[in-house]
Amino acid sequence: MELTDSIKKLREEEVRTISETENIRKLTAKDAMIKAVFVYQDDGAGKIIKKLKREHINVCIVVTKEKRFVGEISNDDMIKLFLHQVRYEPLTKILNIGYRREFLYKKAKDLVNKHKSAVNLDTPINQTIEQVYEEGFQYVPVLDKNKKVVGVVTPSSILNLLRNY
Repeated sequence: MELTDSIKKLREEEVRTISETENIRKLTAKDAMIKAVFVYQDDGAGKIIKKLKREHINVCIVVTKEKRFVGEISNDDMIKLFLHQVRYEPLTKILNIGYRREFLYKKAKDLVNKHKSAVNLDTPINQTIEQVYEEGFQYVPVLDKNKKVVGVVTPSSILNLLRNY
């Protein structure tokens, strides 16, 4: 009798696991998507830095005026650019005498990191997870049928979604 009960419990667990797996397979990028923080191609470095700081994020999504995906700018990119400029400037520029830092006059279109990875609203969650982790991105933009950015999927948004399953 005990063996039969154990087998019955194992089968119930298998059915539950299969059911949960099927539910996860139905999930899409839309289910894990969070709001994106946008900057436009003509936005300056100062505005980008303010957005990164104000929104407490690591990456801003660069879009056209029509919200079409161009690329990303991260806080690491801004720091690297600043350090590169400081390292290779003449001493008078480092002392900030008689000039404005060139870095502050750069536009998002000059600073953007382009990558081609994006998902659609209906992309299965498994494919979305693969893009985030295998390609090493901090996010993957989510596009609607008109190729406009409607949100992003991040590692933490994926974990928040899967925590409920």
